[in-house]
Amino acid sequence: MEKKKLHYGWIILAITVLNLLTALGFGRFSLAAILPFMKDGLTLSYSETGFVASGVFFGYLISAATVGYFIQKFSGKPVIIVSLFILTGGMLISAFSFNFWSAYIASFVTGLGSGGANVTSVGLVGRWFTTKYRGMALGITNSGSGLGMVFSGFVVPMLMVFYPISGWRISWALLAVIAMIILLLNVFFLKENPEDKNLVPYGADKYGDTEVKGTSPSSVNQNQNHVSVYKNKVVWLIGMVYFLWGFSYLIFSTFYVDFLITDISFDSTTAGHFFAIGGIFSIISGFIWGTLSDRIGRLLTLSLVFLIQGCILILFIFSTNSIVLLFETIVYGITLWAFPSIIIAAVNDLMVKEKAGTAIGFVTLLFGFGQLLSPPITGYLIELTTAYSAAFLLSSFACGVGMIGCLFIHFRYLKIKSVTEEENPSHSMIR
Repeated sequence: MEKKKLHYGWIILAITVLNLLTALGFGRFSLAAILPFMKDGLTLSYSETGFVASGVFFGYLISAATVGYFIQKFSGKPVIIVSLFILTGGMLISAFSFNFWSAYIASFVTGLGSGGANVTSVGLVGRWFTTKYRGMALGITNSGSGLGMVFSGFVVPMLMVFYPISGWRISWALLAVIAMIILLLNVFFLKENPEDKNLVPYGADKYGDTEVKGTSPSSVNQNQNHVSVYKNKVVWLIGMVYFLWGFSYLIFSTFYVDFLITDISFDSTTAGHFFAIGGIFSIISGFIWGTLSDRIGRLLTLSLVFLIQGCILILFIFSTNSIVLLFETIVYGITLWAFPSIIIAAVNDLMVKEKAGTAIGFVTLLFGFGQLLSPPITGYLIELTTAYSAAFLLSSFACGVGMIGCLFIHFRYLKIKSVTEEENPSHSMIR
């Protein structure tokens, strides 16, 4: 019996997990573990710390706004390689930052690389997996973010124990070295399309799915696939939902370690471990919720995620017991990376392959605006109230509005879907 060969799509999936480990796990979410020590080392105020964090997201925003153009002009692989190189440079600059402005510039450069590597990498996954497996594949991809949280949550506090003054600088340098190794893996092993390996997307041969575009040809009607991405109402609505999540989750991914140290009086090692535990459980979050979205629908799944996260953010305000806080951290972690994978799957479902990258870049741009606004507002509220309660309440409110938005899109476009399918049963759309 001939042994079945591993589909190269799984190699691509492994590479994109590493890309998101670098772009998001290291480039963005390691901030939560490093920032409290960086703040003390550079003697920054909470407002300045918030602006340093927002520098990452300002860079990310610009990158997301322009990455579609560069993908169209140069294709995906060169964009990923250059983005990872920029990201590595930003982390090295962070290691040698000496005041607020040098830290802000370093964060901005890191964000530029982060956005380009993230958007382009997740866009490639849709080409290698059919619609049936896309939510699952993108969920696995986003586990890279959780791996970065686990690594930084355990390693940074340990380095601070051995090197109390320079531990945060060594942390940035270490992350940069790992990022360069992952860049080299992309150079040698990344392929953009199944056709490059004489393959069809994973799932096509097994289920008779001949879809090779990497997205389903779906929309409210066929003509919408040929209308500018920026005029597509559904893309705008999805982008606004993504904006709200970008605003709400930043208090956890950026300030959670500092919240545990300042408001709950945890020592830095325990706070880092709590963050790492949340990261461990977040590794499976994208897979769980992505798979669920394949079954019950993208937007309905996201509304449930918004509900859970909004409730946990409120519970953080009233919790002081370490066991209760650990449970809440685990629950939040289990939902943490549901959004990126499902949003990208929804856009891939909606758009043809040629426009999917641009659409992903556009909704990520709106997501970036939410991330850009959140850290300075959070930092200001913390300084104003000398606690995290107001910031948690605001983030929870954003979750509530987002949940309502998801339900509106879900039920509004399910009606359109039913009418469209009566007219042409071959049509499909985001569920």
